[in-house]
Amino acid sequence: MLETVMLALSYPLRLMATHISVAFLKFVGVEVVAERTSINILAEGREIAVTDACSGIEQLGGLVIVGIVFAVMMQKSFFLRLLQWFSILPCVIVANTIRLIVTILLFRSYGEVILGDAWHISLGWAQTILAVTLLWLFGKLLQKLSNSPSDASPDSDADAKPSADAD
Repeated sequence: MLETVMLALSYPLRLMATHISVAFLKFVGVEVVAERTSINILAEGREIAVTDACSGIEQLGGLVIVGIVFAVMMQKSFFLRLLQWFSILPCVIVANTIRLIVTILLFRSYGEVILGDAWHISLGWAQTILAVTLLWLFGKLLQKLSNSPSDASPDSDADAKPSADAD
């Protein structure tokens, strides 16, 4: 049952990361085409498949826990905690997209060695670290936005008003 749910979530994650990566790569002048969850690098005549393992779904379980911890520790209100928690999926997608872009660019420069286990595992770890960092940064942004200047502390109000006993 859990595997079926994970596979059902995996496909849309792979599809989004593939198409966002291809759009960015085209923007910077790399000739690529997306076909479902594969990226065809036209100049090299190579197709890179974005598999279930490369979808970011495996990091999602751990990031849900990290996201809960970050939300509880970083945010005061329930709404902000929920907002930070819901940012987990976009953080995974962004991190996975960056991983795909870096993989394609490195592949174009260094060839097949980039698709080997050592590079693939290293980029996977980098993706996880990036997703956690993005989640933390989003939490810091929410903190900064929730502590706007309009939120005056009770002490500042007491200092601003002269007391009646000051005579």
